[in-house]
Amino acid sequence: MTQGNDAPEENVQALRAIVKSTMLPPTTEEDIVYIDCLHDPATDKEVVLWDDVMLAFNDALHIRHKAKIIPFLKGSDFRVLEPRRIAAIPDTVLDVIIEGKEQDTNKQPQQKQKQEARQETPTSQEETTSTETTQHGGGGPQIELGQEVTITMRTITESPVVISTASRAPQAISDDANKESNNNTSANCKDATKQPDNKESHRGPQLYVDDLDQTHTNADLGDTAAQLKLGEMYLEGKVAPQNYQLALKWFLKAAEQGDADAQRKVGHIYCKGLGVPQDHAKGMEWYLKAAEQGDAPAQCNIAILYSTGDGVARDHKNAAKWYRKSADQGYAPAQKSLGNLYRNGDGGMSLDYTMAMKWYLKASDQGNAQAQAAIGALHYSGLGVPKDHRAAIKWYLRAAEQGNTTAQHKLGYMYESGEGTSQDYSSAYRWYCKSAEQGDGGASNNVGMLYHKGLGVCKDFRKAMDWYKRAVEQGNLAARTNIDAAMKDLRTLKK
Repeated sequence: MTQGNDAPEENVQALRAIVKSTMLPPTTEEDIVYIDCLHDPATDKEVVLWDDVMLAFNDALHIRHKAKIIPFLKGSDFRVLEPRRIAAIPDTVLDVIIEGKEQDTNKQPQQKQKQEARQETPTSQEETTSTETTQHGGGGPQIELGQEVTITMRTITESPVVISTASRAPQAISDDANKESNNNTSANCKDATKQPDNKESHRGPQLYVDDLDQTHTNADLGDTAAQLKLGEMYLEGKVAPQNYQLALKWFLKAAEQGDADAQRKVGHIYCKGLGVPQDHAKGMEWYLKAAEQGDAPAQCNIAILYSTGDGVARDHKNAAKWYRKSADQGYAPAQKSLGNLYRNGDGGMSLDYTMAMKWYLKASDQGNAQAQAAIGALHYSGLGVPKDHRAAIKWYLRAAEQGNTTAQHKLGYMYESGEGTSQDYSSAYRWYCKSAEQGDGGASNNVGMLYHKGLGVCKDFRKAMDWYKRAVEQGNLAARTNIDAAMKDLRTLKK
């Protein structure tokens, strides 16, 4: 990469910084930076890597060509390709819109320096990266005007990796359908709003997102809806590069104008510690501002904080009060939690299975899987309703098909034992596996038992031991005894 009048002859992209607040172009050619283009086999385009742009413009927001914002290229599934890149337009100077103050273009040229920021990777996509950690919206080394920086660029030799939001590490989940999913960790202090659609505009590989720049303009003019939308863009990292600090900045602007959604989102950022130190007390302050305007998700989040004692003294009666406020507005997670309070007799509530069923049904009508699993548990045990294993299977199936691990585990058990249905080891294996894949140690142990005994699958002591070990890693300590038994059977088989 070079800068100024020493523009190279090879295939490069010219870029210049434009401060968002002024939108004025630079006045001298020395303000133009040239970055090498790469050929991308995934899209068959000449591209510029976003990381390389950030090395030159550490507070870059996005890149424009005339009035159009150039988006990151996407794969066939319309997810942004990684590493992020844009299509190059080598014969054109592209505008890099930056957040910071306007750069001083009148200062004396500095002595030219050369700084090697990357090393070429000759045979694969693995490369030696800069020791600076670059984040969208800030963090990379600043290039002074008039300073020449040469970068030996890497070559993309493989198809790029597409990040999938579905990939995640397994987490242990209780077998008890009645247990609150939000009763013990601050991570559950979440933004309870329904997430926006994952759909994006569909105009071919070179997609231009027209609304980001206009949203910036409207937000700068004080439009609360635009400020909220801009915060969401930076929070989600879809249209704009993900930047929690900028997300908080724009949410705060809308929140200070009294927007309840924005107030809740500010609370969410503080409770989760996204780009700021985690602060449940401050999160509670913002949730209260939204809740006072009748925001049901904020009311539910306040109840969660009272239940867990994060940011406030633990107070189950106050938790019940806020769950009720939210549930009365039809908010399904609060309705499910209120059902739990009645089922357990918590929060000053009298034990009342009929009331528990009432609130579970309200949440279930909105598709809440945890409530559906809880209804299945009431039918299975005959609590508040006659014991009915067939009805239990029906409700567990609804929840299991939505990915509820408790329901998947219970279905596996009922198929294995033949309760409410014909005994079916193959179906038991299938549902146990689904639950185990989500981190359920008890389900992993049961899969091991099926392999150990040869029920629904071919008997295989080695596979049994693998599943037992997985169960132990997931927290099921009882599986240790089964490991010893499987090893003993394997040694006997070898004799």
